[in-house]
Amino acid sequence: MPPISKRLVITCRLLLFLLFAFIKPFALFSQTTQHYNVLFIIVDDMNEKAGMFGYPAVLTPNLQRLARRGVVFRKAYTQFPLCNPSRTSLLSGWRPDKTGIYDNKTSPRSKMGQQVKFLPEYFGVYGYHTERVGKVMHGGFQDEIAWNYSDKTRSDDFSSESDLGSWWVTNLQDSKTINGIYAGAMVKRMQLQPAQPFFLALGLTVHSPFTPSLKYWNMYGEPSVQQLLPINNKGDKGTLKGNGSGNIVLPDTPPNDRKDAPGAAFPSQILKTTTDWQNTRHAYFAEVTEMDAQLGTVLDEMDRQNLWQNTVVVFVSDHGQHLGEHEGLWGKNTLFEESDLAPLIVCVPGKKAGVSDALVEFVDIYPSLAEICSLPAPSGMEGSSFAKVIDNVSTPWKRAVFTQVTRASTIGRSASTGQYRYNSWGRVGEELYDHATDPFEYTNLAENKAYSTQLNTMRTILNEGWTKSLPPGAGVASFAINNSYVTKPAIQSQISVKIFPNPSTGNIIVSLDNQHAGIVAITVYDNAGKSVFKTTHLLNEGSNTINLQLSSLAAGIYTLDLKHKDFNQTINLLIKK
Repeated sequence: MPPISKRLVITCRLLLFLLFAFIKPFALFSQTTQHYNVLFIIVDDMNEKAGMFGYPAVLTPNLQRLARRGVVFRKAYTQFPLCNPSRTSLLSGWRPDKTGIYDNKTSPRSKMGQQVKFLPEYFGVYGYHTERVGKVMHGGFQDEIAWNYSDKTRSDDFSSESDLGSWWVTNLQDSKTINGIYAGAMVKRMQLQPAQPFFLALGLTVHSPFTPSLKYWNMYGEPSVQQLLPINNKGDKGTLKGNGSGNIVLPDTPPNDRKDAPGAAFPSQILKTTTDWQNTRHAYFAEVTEMDAQLGTVLDEMDRQNLWQNTVVVFVSDHGQHLGEHEGLWGKNTLFEESDLAPLIVCVPGKKAGVSDALVEFVDIYPSLAEICSLPAPSGMEGSSFAKVIDNVSTPWKRAVFTQVTRASTIGRSASTGQYRYNSWGRVGEELYDHATDPFEYTNLAENKAYSTQLNTMRTILNEGWTKSLPPGAGVASFAINNSYVTKPAIQSQISVKIFPNPSTGNIIVSLDNQHAGIVAITVYDNAGKSVFKTTHLLNEGSNTINLQLSSLAAGIYTLDLKHKDFNQTINLLIKK
């Protein structure tokens, strides 16, 4: 063969190799599978007080539109009722003890590293076009998720300069409100018809301070009683008048509600007069309705483009919101129902609308969306896909859901089975509530001998943790499947890693076929993301066998991380004793 022909053959082979090595994974399986678009809407600080959750007095006609198309999850719980920990957990599929995020100041990447793929990024790996408008990650951490387009629109944010439970009323047009600005920006992005499949994320808010416009304030209250309204965070009053709040219903909190619970259960106390309390709740309900109206403009664009037939829509809040219950609780960051329970609606094309009382957790959203959109199951998840519940809302599901908060050096942990909620504060104390007789959690039964059996059962559930409360058929072993993510797609076809046995008692063999010689750093992380084992190994090009002695580790789920100059791979391990 002439030299020129040999070079041509080599060049063609190289081009073919590069084509298949660098091609997006999505393109490899998209020809036979439906990959829905995703519209992901996350709201700041919205509790369950809305029409479809049993509070018809709170006007949310556009959420009702979603409810008519999707499944309303009435028992959906955050894993940490504070913005940064909750959003980091939801968007990673990891629980807070694995993310290491317990406050609003810590950068998620500083704890989790650069290799973690947050929910939109995972979709991006498989060919999705991703965009963000508004708050998706917390605060200044928006850029810790890589997007194809990240909107820089900003609106006024008074949350950092206002006390919990602050409120005032504006006279702004809808398009000038915080939610109007973000919803309008999202509609404009949708009208540009981004490449499909897309993952569009929109952040809306009902965060304190509550600042509804007069139009929505006057949808509540007493029209026959007009009052001068504050117009800024200083409480100044101008000429703006609106409905009185005398008919706004307040919780029927029993006297001395806090006496039977540990002090750590109550992070703050802001007592208001009856009139101010009614006004504040009035403002919150009006703000929810205002947010709902701006949501409606986005749903209208869905209608105009007929996107419902191929788009999954998720509506979720990062956590709940206290409105003065338990003698002056405002905001969130407690283990009470008002803080931990939050709205979740999921609309899937072709699926029946319905209402589910299945216990679901926000860590379930990541694997659920992956399954619904026919993507490979992501590895390392600490939640369970609830796609089966969307198929049948009566499907038996989790035994319990889990939430936690921090108080200085104390960690509060909670398990809820639907009927019972158990909160443990370590040496500080514990709480037990029976929702069948006490849905607002006023009476702590932890010292009631008549409930000793239930107390011991709930202690066991909390101590056993989430791996013992998985849905039927989702055993712990399913979390130790050898799924992996390689940060450099070009290397994926050049390495093969297997571990045996898995599950194991701790002594495992790592078999690695690799075209790249050099040193590989091996780290094992526990379920909290803490490094528990480290070593290095010199790889030869070709087949390598590495023996790891991990028998000193306790039973549980671990992550094996392999770092090489040319690749990075993670595998889940299950150690049984």
